Amino acid sequence: MKKIMIIIAAMLFISKPALAGTKYVNSENGLCVRAQPGTGAEILEVIPFGTAVVQADDGEYGDWYMIWHGRETAYVCKKYLQDTNPLADFTYMGNWRITAYAYTGSACANGNYPQTGYTIACNSLPFGTRVYIQGVGFRTVEDRGPTWLGDEWCDLYLGDTAECIQWGNQYRDVWIVKWRMENNGCAYHNGYSDGAICCHSLFCHCFIRRPERDRV
Repeated sequence: MKKIMIIIAAMLFISKPALAGTKYVNSENGLCVRAQPGTGAEILEVIPFGTAVVQADDGEYGDWYMIWHGRETAYVCKKYLQDTNPLADFTYMGNWRITAYAYTGSACANGNYPQTGYTIACNSLPFGTRVYIQGVGFRTVEDRGPTWLGDEWCDLYLGDTAECIQWGNQYRDVWIVKWRMENNGCAYHNGYSDGAICCHSLFCHCFIRRPERDRV
């Protein structure tokens, strides 16, 4: 009986694809996990920027990697993965209180009108600072809020009152996007560049909105 169990365990180990490594999602909009390789396959989940995925084997699937999705295998487009965690290029600020607000008809404190998926209010960061909020995505500081909310706080512009009520008060990790000077401009650490002229310090906060990239 013991011998049979050892043989079964060995067969299970052999049948499981070899661990090929960990990759990280670098798509701002998240990355679709699909049941099969190809954009027409069923979407099982959309995983956010910076998520680690474990490659299930070294097989050839064209533009796709086979990864572990729970106890099953699934597929993601390899061009939206990289070897290092892109969040390492950002400045971690801590676990902040995140609230939400809707359109009031007024402009933001910086004079712009708020945009869903782009605008946040924050009292402790300069206008134009680009941040990444865990589970939310990239946002830009354009507005201010009540001073009693303190420094470790952001207010998401959602545009719809019902969505704001549903959001309520949550706590999420917050990073400031870190930039470095390169060729008299501002270059994103993972290689994507806006070519925007910025301050003359080694690191700075870019005040230009980065182009969005589609997820696959």
